[in-house]
Amino acid sequence: SGPHPPTHPPAHVTFARNMAAPLSVECRALGPGDVVAGGESFGTTGAPGMHERITQEDCDACMSALLAAGVHEFDTAPWYGAGTSEERMGRSLANTALEAAPGAVRVFTKVGRLFVEPDGVTPCGPGYDAPGRAPAEERIVLNDYTAAGAKRSLKESLARMGLDAVYGLRIHDPNDNNKYDGMVDEVAIAADEAGACTALRELRQEGVIKHVGLGMNCNKEAHQGAPEDIIRLIRSAGPGTFDSALLAGGWNLLSQAGQQCLVECEQQGIDVYIAGIYASGLLVGGSTYAYMAAPQEMVDKTQKWRDLAQKHGFSLPALAWAFATLPKCVKKVVVGMATKAQVVETMGYMREASRVPASLWTEARELGLLAADVPLPPPQ
Repeated sequence: SGPHPPTHPPAHVTFARNMAAPLSVECRALGPGDVVAGGESFGTTGAPGMHERITQEDCDACMSALLAAGVHEFDTAPWYGAGTSEERMGRSLANTALEAAPGAVRVFTKVGRLFVEPDGVTPCGPGYDAPGRAPAEERIVLNDYTAAGAKRSLKESLARMGLDAVYGLRIHDPNDNNKYDGMVDEVAIAADEAGACTALRELRQEGVIKHVGLGMNCNKEAHQGAPEDIIRLIRSAGPGTFDSALLAGGWNLLSQAGQQCLVECEQQGIDVYIAGIYASGLLVGGSTYAYMAAPQEMVDKTQKWRDLAQKHGFSLPALAWAFATLPKCVKKVVVGMATKAQVVETMGYMREASRVPASLWTEARELGLLAADVPLPPPQ
């Protein structure tokens, strides 16, 4: 299983290499092919039971709507619903297989967090809703960022999804998860010779997968986010390891804590898949920020953004889309869509965002909504 460092070394990362480098930004329009359906599209996401459960019929209808809209890339993880999101997605793919061109669909899942039954040993296979099966909330998560753990995770994910292969794998939340206690350095484990990075490079070289990525929170909250560890993982894994980085929560209208992660990706030639563009709900009419009850300061800031959007004739979610896609290194936007109506709504926000002018961001800075170090696109 590879050596585990006995203690967590200081997580300090020197940003000297990229602090002076600006993040390249521009106003641009995205299409459906630039959208990735996230875990919420197929059931619970985050901690089991975090969101209201939906039926398989809901998932199938959502999948049909996504394919009809031109969305063909899907992101999931064992962590989402303790494996049930993967299984629902796999069933929906099977139920709507004739609606997409052969080879058009790309599925990504993640490694680093395994799920076992309540006995603590038995891997969680398919059939989560079978009579007599223990509920997903009782499943046990085991963190494993070793090469062996990554390969086991892929095998178990494929079994749950009923697929022969996935397009890509991402290393999921090392040093930033509910099981992390600081006793070991999961980033160092993943980047070790016997770590998950090695396994994913081998799987790509062997043609088992085509894409290697990471999926981490780039915000910086007391309960979530490790931007320094993202940069450390990219650098310690070595050049050419990562094709993309799925960065969540730290590049949206309310938080730009992940800006240096985007700069690092731009410098390294790593495509960014940006997630958390709604700050987990507050920017699209919800009440949560970073998956917790939104603090008043964020509620107030959201209202100022809403006022600015309305002044210029835009919806707040469209502004969230436009800001998320300013960095040139952002190639895809990952967003959860659980119903056909949400798919239609999301495509509308995406199209609306293309009309947001560069001058709006200058005005936002003048209002104090964006810090001086947040790069702005040139006037149009």
